[in-house]
Amino acid sequence: MDKGKIAQILLDWLEHRSDIQRMCLVLLAGIMSGFSFAPFYLFPLLAISYPLLLLVLFKSNRFSDAFSFGWLFGFGQFFAGLIWIASAFEVDDRFPGWVGYFAVGALAAILALYAGLATGLLWRLFRHKNLQKNSLSIVLSFVVFWNLAEWLRGHLFTGFPWNLSGYTWGFSDIMLQSSAIWGIYGLGLLTIFLACVPYLLIQMSTVPAPPKKSILAVISASVLIIGGMVTYGMLQLSEPTVFHDDVKLKIIQANINQEDKWDRARKSDNFIKYLEMSKSPPEQGITHVIWPETAVAYFLDIEPSRRYLIADMLNENSVLMTGFPRIKRQPVLQAWNSFAVVDHLGNVKHIYDKHHLVPFGEYTPDIMRNSLSFLGLGMLVEGFSYSKGAGLETFHQENMPSFGVLICYEIIFPGAVVDQSNRPDWLLNITNDAWYGSFNGPYQHLLQTRVRAIEEGLPIIRSAGTGVSAVIDAYGRVIKSLELNRQGVIISGLPVKRESLTLYSQKSNWIFFVLMLFLFGLNILFQRQWSARA
Repeated sequence: MDKGKIAQILLDWLEHRSDIQRMCLVLLAGIMSGFSFAPFYLFPLLAISYPLLLLVLFKSNRFSDAFSFGWLFGFGQFFAGLIWIASAFEVDDRFPGWVGYFAVGALAAILALYAGLATGLLWRLFRHKNLQKNSLSIVLSFVVFWNLAEWLRGHLFTGFPWNLSGYTWGFSDIMLQSSAIWGIYGLGLLTIFLACVPYLLIQMSTVPAPPKKSILAVISASVLIIGGMVTYGMLQLSEPTVFHDDVKLKIIQANINQEDKWDRARKSDNFIKYLEMSKSPPEQGITHVIWPETAVAYFLDIEPSRRYLIADMLNENSVLMTGFPRIKRQPVLQAWNSFAVVDHLGNVKHIYDKHHLVPFGEYTPDIMRNSLSFLGLGMLVEGFSYSKGAGLETFHQENMPSFGVLICYEIIFPGAVVDQSNRPDWLLNITNDAWYGSFNGPYQHLLQTRVRAIEEGLPIIRSAGTGVSAVIDAYGRVIKSLELNRQGVIISGLPVKRESLTLYSQKSNWIFFVLMLFLFGLNILFQRQWSARA
């Protein structure tokens, strides 16, 4: 059967669907797209889900309908991709199990507003135009609107740039390498364009005299994009991983369950477990022992007895790097999610306080606290809030490479992971992924860590309480790792940073905006050409 006839049959079938059926299709498409992210990486689903969204979108008669289609798609994508958040409520006795899924649904509903805005604007721009003739302009505009919505999602209201479109390439180190040029947001532009190619082919093939040159141009552009990404990625990965001669790391993954972590009866046993797993003979040459976020459930900076036990465990010229809770009682009680370096004499050398806190997890925005209390739902936000730290900082140790610290959630923000005025030689990400469950959350978090390494050209050492702990080089390659929910130790050298700065680390998201302006310019050019022909 002719391809044009197949495309027309699909369009006719969609034309005869009811509004409810179309809404269900779009919701299903969004759910499907959610499985393109880690750990599934079902990338071909994007080439089904996004074209289906665009085909259904222009069946809308009103802006509200177009907005709803985008919102439903976004809701399905976010609910499928963020279902791991429900696990955080399963370890909290204050809430019944269903509350976690309600929370995921509420978050997905809010995040989906960005998707609805993108599709609503696209519909308003092209609602009175010929869809076949303007199919390329529609796709280019959709690519810009969708990725601009992702950028806004990553920055507004403290930001939540989780599962950005570019992360669907996480199955391949090669395909991620272009993040060193334009970052994950720029990679998202290419990703959404490639996902929409089937939509272009469907629309072009339904024209009475299909423009073969246009179809060939679309296919050629897709091949060039993929080929360029593969070529660049292979060139980058031809560089071997080089290690510092004088640094040897020991990363501890104690695999302590979240419900046991803060149990008063088990705090001491947990601390001893970390100490015993960390001991090393002097000849092993360990310079850095690394524990994860809040591994020490004590106020380490004001409890010297714990530090002396740590000192007994360390060899001369070695240090412990660990997360711990820090408090200050005067003039008012404050607490921080903190990190400290303790030397072999028991002295605290450096302290870093987490500055990008998790909304509702580590603090509750005042407006939401007041609103929920007014509605009688104050129990959802009860509990103590952490204070915000001063910001990113680079730490220097004598005769050792300088480093920056990112605690858990802080690693997910592109372009905001290093002190640009004092760039470090490597990054340390300590995290407690026991909150994330065992489904997709820990793997998505690990992937974002790998992409930050590529963007910044810096190695990242990742210490996670229950996994996945890893040594990641400056090209995002996982050199060594410990699987999820496994107790163990990683002993490794420290990879060296890239010799030169990546373009992204110098220009940050400006490259992304330049690309969007370029696509916008192409869009205007194509529309003028069609107008001239008409």
